[in-house]
Amino acid sequence: MDGSQQVLLPRDRQRRTAHYDYAAEKQMSHADAKLFYQQSQMEALSPAAEPGEPPGSFSRAKTFSHICNDTGNIPRAARLNTGRSTRSLTQSFANHHASGRSQQLAALPNQGDHGGTQKAGPSETDGLPSEGQNALLQADVSARNHAIHPGLPHELKPALLEHEGIHGAGAGVGLGNGANGFVDNDSSITSELSAIYTNIQKVLEIRQKYIRLSLQGPGDNPKDEPRWNIYPPPPEPHWEEDKDRSGGPAEKQGVAKGGQASSGAASLGQSPQMLARRRKPGQNIGEDFRLDDLLPVPEAHEMTFRLDGSSVYQVYESSGAAERDSPLVSIPTIREFYMDLDQILNISSDGPSKSFAFRRLQYLEGKFNLYVLLNEYQEMADSKRVPHRDFYNVRKVDTHVHHSACMNQKHLLRFIKSKMKKCPDEVVMFRDDKHLTLKEVFESINLTAYDLSIDTLDMHAHTDSFHRFDKFNLKYNPVGESRLRTIFLKTDNFIDGRYLAEITKEVISDLESSKYQMVEWRISIYGRTRDEWDKLAAWVVDNGLFSHNVRWLIQVPRLFDVYRSTGLMDNFEQVVINLFQPLFEVTKDPASHPKLHVFLQRVVGFDSVDDESKVERRLYKKFPLPKAWNTTQNPPYSYWIYYLFANIASLNVWRKRRGFNTFVLRPHCGEAGDTDHLAAAALCCHSISHGLLLRKVPLLQYIFYLEQIGIAMSPLSNNALFLAYERNPFQAYFKRGLNVSLSTDDPLQFAFTKEPLIEEYSVAAQIYKLSAVDMCELAKNSVKQSGFEAAIKGRWLGQDFRLAGVRGNTMAKSNVPNIREAFRHETLVQELSMIERYAGRAAKGTSAGESGVGAPSSRPSTRPSTADQNASSDVAHVPGPQPLTDASVTASPETSLKRTGSLNSPPIPGVGPAQTWPLLDGSLPPGHEPRIFPGVVVGRTVTARRGSIRQSGGGGEE
Repeated sequence: MDGSQQVLLPRDRQRRTAHYDYAAEKQMSHADAKLFYQQSQMEALSPAAEPGEPPGSFSRAKTFSHICNDTGNIPRAARLNTGRSTRSLTQSFANHHASGRSQQLAALPNQGDHGGTQKAGPSETDGLPSEGQNALLQADVSARNHAIHPGLPHELKPALLEHEGIHGAGAGVGLGNGANGFVDNDSSITSELSAIYTNIQKVLEIRQKYIRLSLQGPGDNPKDEPRWNIYPPPPEPHWEEDKDRSGGPAEKQGVAKGGQASSGAASLGQSPQMLARRRKPGQNIGEDFRLDDLLPVPEAHEMTFRLDGSSVYQVYESSGAAERDSPLVSIPTIREFYMDLDQILNISSDGPSKSFAFRRLQYLEGKFNLYVLLNEYQEMADSKRVPHRDFYNVRKVDTHVHHSACMNQKHLLRFIKSKMKKCPDEVVMFRDDKHLTLKEVFESINLTAYDLSIDTLDMHAHTDSFHRFDKFNLKYNPVGESRLRTIFLKTDNFIDGRYLAEITKEVISDLESSKYQMVEWRISIYGRTRDEWDKLAAWVVDNGLFSHNVRWLIQVPRLFDVYRSTGLMDNFEQVVINLFQPLFEVTKDPASHPKLHVFLQRVVGFDSVDDESKVERRLYKKFPLPKAWNTTQNPPYSYWIYYLFANIASLNVWRKRRGFNTFVLRPHCGEAGDTDHLAAAALCCHSISHGLLLRKVPLLQYIFYLEQIGIAMSPLSNNALFLAYERNPFQAYFKRGLNVSLSTDDPLQFAFTKEPLIEEYSVAAQIYKLSAVDMCELAKNSVKQSGFEAAIKGRWLGQDFRLAGVRGNTMAKSNVPNIREAFRHETLVQELSMIERYAGRAAKGTSAGESGVGAPSSRPSTRPSTADQNASSDVAHVPGPQPLTDASVTASPETSLKRTGSLNSPPIPGVGPAQTWPLLDGSLPPGHEPRIFPGVVVGRTVTARRGSIRQSGGGGEE
């Protein structure tokens, strides 16, 4: 060997020791990513690529350092030879399974591609003799041949890998008496698995019953239909779909896939008059809104409503139906609600189920870590191939932010100083039987504009607020004065909330200027009086607080004990009436509250807020009805959630019948306090905020994963109030595949910059070492969790965003690589298929006509099509399996996950041909061992776990 030529031998490679050179390894990593990128670009532009083959189809997440030349680049001949060899081997295995000739596995096919031959040259063998190279490959094929190693356990795999591949990969290891510690037959673990998965399916079915009833599922909201009119119209998209781009075929395909005509606003049903009043984003906020454009409002409806004896509003088709007490939808009673809630609590506290869920979550996290190790460089290369798109210009929605704290401290300080200098003589409040100007208010607290500073305002949550929610609430008062909060941060005050409207417009202007940041502001309805809704709607409409970047949620503070203590109310039923009576009135006759009707078109849903760490003492064995709840004790969290859910469900059915938008329930949950709050949320809520306590309830966390329930997490807020940043479970949730997003909660108390959402992402990226792909995936999750209209989401994510997996991913819009989406989708489907297999076995003994929560069906949780949802009015009815149609797939991506018997993934650039992954239906091919699951052991071997495994066999107890 030439001494001048330096070759790095394997023994010379640095190991990860105390003297490991991280900088050198990082430099090599970037060099590998550069090689992937250069290779993909050359393959996309090279005419030597074979016809009908996607570019980069063999560029997997591997490093081919042994075929690189001295300059670090891969020779063209070596790249072609490597790709052809890989494709030839794959094609050989596919041909083998088609013909059924198992003896061909031991022989390596000749070099060439698809029947062609190629003469090997010196550069193609990389210095190895052809005999030696063939011998190594033959040994590799023999090692992967299952027929040669019948004693090793094998798992059920797709058709292509059924008889070859790593033995038992991903199967996990149990404690059995079979070969190598595995159980000897499937019956040894089926009993306990069936019991556990039956419990899981019960929870899924109970949740689906409530979600279907309340119309909170995907495709239930009329505003997601194409005919929905968005007013004021959103700005025209700048993305020109038909523009020729030089990014390669994959990018052009992605652009075409997410294509929408450039006349985007016109396609949303806007009139020419509305389009003529377009304004430039960030300027003249509210100038494009005219109330007259939305008049006249729809006429009154013939259906009626009334409050029943349990304080739930019921809707009737006619007055005759009201006399017969035959409501349009049967809402579960509070007794049925607590029975279902107790069932979920009992299952979540079951020992074997908790242990199994914990190990499945550990498996999901480890699987993601392995995926990142194998595909990190491929993801980097795929991201670099997408033109224009990066983390900064993908859409991000702040899914949890309170409107009264939507600005940062510096912004509020500048606004207060500006008003003190420009409007000192303006009357701003009436107190002690006299009117006070702004100057007189500040003189009463001995402050001038010059004295004000960030430290004087004292609105940032410092270390003294940790586990002190009472001190945190006081931080909303500038300078510690509640009168300043009333003047500057309230909608209902002496000046009708004009100052808050002005600063809100300034925040909207900043959002629109950034273009890619959206918010869902949460604003309070306290339930103290019935006219709160009209006052809030008038404040929004009269001030023109409408923006393409903003939607609203209504937060309901749980403050009945305060109202009762002050004598403001006599019982809890008055809160229910004040909250929902105006909503039912405006649904019946929009002309009775025209501004409220207009405002509700931008309202997404409801939230329930308060200090969750408060102790909830149960004074009653059975909770009284709201009209009888007249003590100063505040109702528990689950009680509030039920009455919010029950009335929203009844309201949604009526609003959908009328073609109005419906609402979802997205409460604060799991920030502190009792873990029972999470069970109530899993039962009937669309999504939640915080969810920190899920880390203590593994089964509920597993349910949140299976159902992909949205969790808006705010690590910076939690760090100041309840949980240190490094202990926050956000990273674990994300790795395990839970539907998490980042949000700011209260920028006024926690943020320091003008862009608090970017600040939240940047801190998380630094602490948790998030990659650009991770942050883009979080941004995509935030859009899917949000309540923006489907037409708007289609612009941001691509028109197929509702579809599951790669079919719903438009990388040109989301910048999330297809391999990441494929991994997330297929992992979820595999978990659901386990429910299909083992819960189905337990259900075989039940009668075919039996349905409902008490008798789980043989299928996992399913979301019905839109037609099924409209027809579903009986609470206890759980529809049977439905055939999968294109319409149902379009309406709900999760439906395609849980209904189909197989997963048909489309072709993915860089992954290879699509394969079909059959569900595990209980039958195993001859000569195969059963699949083993982490956390499941055989009863004859381990007997120490009381109540989990029967002594005589492997059967578990429910």
